Amino acid sequence: MLYQLGALTLDVAPFNTHEVEREAGFDFAAKDVVGGMKPREPMGEADETITLECRLFPHRFGGLSGLSVLDGMRASGQPQILVRGDGLNRGWFLIDKVKETDAFLTREGIGRQIDVSISLTRSPVGASAGSILSTLMSLFR
Repeated sequence: MLYQLGALTLDVAPFNTHEVEREAGFDFAAKDVVGGMKPREPMGEADETITLECRLFPHRFGGLSGLSVLDGMRASGQPQILVRGDGLNRGWFLIDKVKETDAFLTREGIGRQIDVSISLTRSPVGASAGSILSTLMSLFR
């Protein structure tokens, strides 16, 4: 396992994550003063964002069901737990956006290679027990 995002396992196959980008910062408010540089007042942590770049080869390794799971988690609007493969719990993240690019289309319109970009933003609170149960139940529909 490379990453676990909620109910979706990102691994070497079939749902391969080949690049991860993390951005974090600290916010400051600039105060106008006469005749000098603007002093900065610390405001707190900025949004932490993570982008997972993934690639699927559905005709060779499968993975289309993983896209359905990902889309369901995104549509729920609920925070999802993100755990790295070495066991590091990254925390709860909202799925802001999922971008899919199909290349080398088959007759059925399915790409032989599908690139997926998953944009996440850290959530200050985790998911409720009810939403976790709802997400798990949706996997069996």
